[in-house]
Amino acid sequence: MSAARQRLRRKIEELKSLQGRHSSFTTLYIPPSKNLIDVISFVKSELAGADNIKSKANRKNVQDNLTAMLSELTMITELPENGLAIFYGVIEEGGSGEVIRELVIPPSPISQFVYQCGREFVTDELEDMTKPKSLVVIVLIEGGKITIGYLRGKHLELIRDEDFYIIGKTRAGGQSARRYERIRDEKMAEFFKFSGRMLNDLLLDNIENVDAIVLGGNTIRAQEFLEKGGLDYRLRDKVAETLIPVSIIDETGLYQAVKEASRILKETEIYAERQAWDQFMEDLMKGNSTAAYGIDEVTEALRQGRVDVLMVSEDEFEKYGSLIEESEEYGTEILIFSSQTESGAQLKNFGGIAARLRW
Repeated sequence: MSAARQRLRRKIEELKSLQGRHSSFTTLYIPPSKNLIDVISFVKSELAGADNIKSKANRKNVQDNLTAMLSELTMITELPENGLAIFYGVIEEGGSGEVIRELVIPPSPISQFVYQCGREFVTDELEDMTKPKSLVVIVLIEGGKITIGYLRGKHLELIRDEDFYIIGKTRAGGQSARRYERIRDEKMAEFFKFSGRMLNDLLLDNIENVDAIVLGGNTIRAQEFLEKGGLDYRLRDKVAETLIPVSIIDETGLYQAVKEASRILKETEIYAERQAWDQFMEDLMKGNSTAAYGIDEVTEALRQGRVDVLMVSEDEFEKYGSLIEESEEYGTEILIFSSQTESGAQLKNFGGIAARLRW
C-alpha cells in the first residue's frame, strides 16, 4: 500500500469516529470538473436558504459551517487536480463545541458533486479510493466445500464459505456400489455447477477489475471444477495456471493460499512486498551493508541519502509518520506492509521498520 493511501485511510478513520447532532456536520465533495465559481454560488444559495430551517440549533450549525466553507472557497484560486473534499462541523460537549475543519485533497479524482448535512460525515467515495481497484480472487475447492476470498492489494476478505452435501464413499460391492458411485458423481457434478454459478454471479459484473483467479484446495477437484463447473469463459481466462494445494478449506486455508499466490502473481502488491522483503533478508543474511532496521539505524541511513526502499508496518504508520514524510524528500520508495501477510509479520519482529540501502 502506498503512503498516500495509508494516510487517507487514517484520516477517514478519524472522520468516521466523530459524531455530531442533527445537522451539525457538513460534507462537500467537489469534483475537478466543477467550476469553482459555480460551487461558491451554490454555497451562497444554500446559506441563504438556511434561514428557513425551523430548528434554531440546526439553523446555526448549518449557517456556521456554510459560512466557514464559503470563506475557505473564496481563498482558493483553483481546484486541486483531483478535486477537493471539505468536512466542517461542531461536536457539542458540556455546553462548549469542538470545531472540526478538514480539507482533503484526494489521491484520485472525485467523481460527483456531493453536499450533505447530518450527524456524520460522508466518507464513502474517499473510502473507495483507499481500496485497490484490482482484485485477486482466491477459490478453494474440495468435494462439497468451497471457500472464496478477495485479495485487494494486501488485504484478504472472506466472501463465501459454503457446504454442499455429497454422500460419502461406500464399501459395498457389486451393482449397489456402482449405483452408489453414480449418485455420488451426479452430486459432485451438481456441486461443480453450483460453484461455477456462484463465481459467475459474484464476478462477471466486475470482471474488468478482476486481475486473476487463483484456484486451489484439493487440486484434483479443482481441475475437475475447471472442466465441469460451467465457469464463464471470460473468468476461465483469468484462472492462474498453477493450482495451489491447500488442505484446509476455510478462512485459514485462504491465508495459506495467499502465501503461495504471492509467488505466482507477479503484478500484485503482495508480490512486490514479498520481493522487497526477500531481498532485504538476503542482504541481511549475507552481512551486506545495504540492509538496515530499527528506527535509529534507518533514520541515520535516510539522512545520509542512502535509503532506496523504506518498509514500514501499517500498524506502526502513525509512529513513523514524520520519518515517512521526510523520506519522500530523498526519492525513497515507500512500502507499507500489511499486518496480514507473512512478510508483514516478520517486519514487525524487526520493530516495524526496515530499509534496503543504495550503498
